Amino acid sequence: MTVIRFPVLHVVPLDQCLLHEETDSARVARLAARLASDGVLRNPPILGRHDGLEQLIVLDGATRTTALRAMGMPHVVAQVVDYDDESIQIHTWSHLISGLTLDDLRARLADEPALAERSCTPYEAENALAHRETLAYLAGGDGRCFALGRSANIVTRAAALRRLFAAYAGRTAIARIPPSDWPARLDEQRAGVVVVYPNYTKRDIVALSQAGAMLPAGITRHVIPGRALRINAPLDGATLEQKQAWLTGWLREREVGHGVRFYAEPTFLFDE
Repeated sequence: MTVIRFPVLHVVPLDQCLLHEETDSARVARLAARLASDGVLRNPPILGRHDGLEQLIVLDGATRTTALRAMGMPHVVAQVVDYDDESIQIHTWSHLISGLTLDDLRARLADEPALAERSCTPYEAENALAHRETLAYLAGGDGRCFALGRSANIVTRAAALRRLFAAYAGRTAIARIPPSDWPARLDEQRAGVVVVYPNYTKRDIVALSQAGAMLPAGITRHVIPGRALRINAPLDGATLEQKQAWLTGWLREREVGHGVRFYAEPTFLFDE
């Protein structure tokens, strides 16, 4: 049984936050403008603490963290978790692309030797991906499948996957889907193509963060029990000590006034 602990919130210097995924510059700009207009940070990023690593890994909230940096903010109110906690899980998204054919994407990757393709069955591609014998694979609604590249060290793999993502990002609609869902989703969009990325472990994420390397945007998803939402932290010029004092007092008021509600069941939010 998973024990849900009360969220640990701290004011953290942004230069102590390590990203493991790239961010979308357009989304960052839109969010920075909205944050500047609102003057508050509604939902805190989630940062993972790992033994042997002085800095904190951004597990959720890369766009928020980057937007605050772009605004010149030195600190962020963040939820800090123990990344080694077994209750924290990591999953990988596949990307379902509409408006771009399989052959269009293959043509864009033709000059990328690190992503050289080989035709295969979906079973062969999935097996190669599971054993790190390929970097990723493409599947089309017509049943064709292509494995991309060969195994390499984790930093080189990440760089190749960023180039793969760049071949279609910003040019078409991307839906993030669980890897197991892609055959059914492609049946719905026979002209579409899916990009299936490898699964990553926490050890992989730590290694990438330590190396200063990043994965493409939107391929990892951390599931973290007891997320803190709707803190509405003010974005102002206060010092770190002043912000921490505000946060400590605010948390005390919320606890004493029964202003904290915990939802044990999965929840859909329609105002994001």
